[in-house]
Amino acid sequence: MLSRMRCVTCLGVVLILVTAARASAQADVVTMVTGERIVGEIKKVEKDVLTIGTTYSDADFKIEWDKIASLESDRQFLIETFDGKRLAGSLKVDAAKKGTVLVGTDSVPLADLAALVPFERTFWSRFDAGFDFGYSMTQANSAKQLTLGGTLLYRDRQVVDTALANVFKSSQSNAPDTQRWDFGNDFRYLLGDRWYANTTQDFLNSDEQKLDLRTTIGGGGGRYLLRTAAQHLALGGGLAWTNEKYTDPLIPTKDSAEAYIGTEFMTEKLKFADLVTRLTYYPSLTIDDRYRLNYKFDLDFNLPGDWYLRIGIFENFDSLPPPGLSRNDYGWSNSFGLKF
Repeated sequence: MLSRMRCVTCLGVVLILVTAARASAQADVVTMVTGERIVGEIKKVEKDVLTIGTTYSDADFKIEWDKIASLESDRQFLIETFDGKRLAGSLKVDAAKKGTVLVGTDSVPLADLAALVPFERTFWSRFDAGFDFGYSMTQANSAKQLTLGGTLLYRDRQVVDTALANVFKSSQSNAPDTQRWDFGNDFRYLLGDRWYANTTQDFLNSDEQKLDLRTTIGGGGGRYLLRTAAQHLALGGGLAWTNEKYTDPLIPTKDSAEAYIGTEFMTEKLKFADLVTRLTYYPSLTIDDRYRLNYKFDLDFNLPGDWYLRIGIFENFDSLPPPGLSRNDYGWSNSFGLKF
């Protein structure tokens, strides 16, 4: 009996040592220019700051990028450089070149590295998400407005897939309640550092334009005129098909073949805020003199942690709606959100 207990104890010690050895082997190492080494888990690099978590502190450490001499990790990371290149691989010290890091087999100067995120092998670990909520009320006319928004981003070395959803509801005395919701998805397959092929899907419900559902599905391609990890300007186009169903059963369902030309600008260089703005123009190929415009503007003010305060503006314009219906559906909102 005693012998068995000793065997079990020995086995437990061996398992603990093996687990500790594996944890040590998988730990990331950040070496400072002062020679100090920090061992832990690299979370990300963005806006010239590296975030690393350690077992000896509940809070993550944030280190200014110019204070770092080298990085080491056996984990997989997705890297973006300031000139728009995307690399994936583990991180090794490049002994032949001071101030560089080996990403897989590619040598990258630390000064050129703009962004870094763990690129885990599991599918779900490649997502980033955000959620925001806003509510306002005024005594005059008992006006109330509720806004909900969500963003889901998936990315790997050659794919960037973005899904956006928004809900707006408003009510006031002596006026009917109104609502609007939209959902969109933009899938991009990167072809080198600048070009991409993409598909788009957009769904819109709007009481203002009496739209029960507008469905737009398209595909095409585009080019990044400017592209870094912290900022990009893209221009693209393609063909789309649109189906529109109205809340009034007397208005017939409408189908339209369209072209589209769109532009998107994103920047995180403001430091205190992130800006995303999109404009898409849809000229109809089957309905004479008809075109549509979609515009969106989001300015997110960065708060402590991953919280943000958003000011948003949207515009949806139809040059040739059914008789008696509004050509415009526009508005703005203030909301409070979290990115994770």
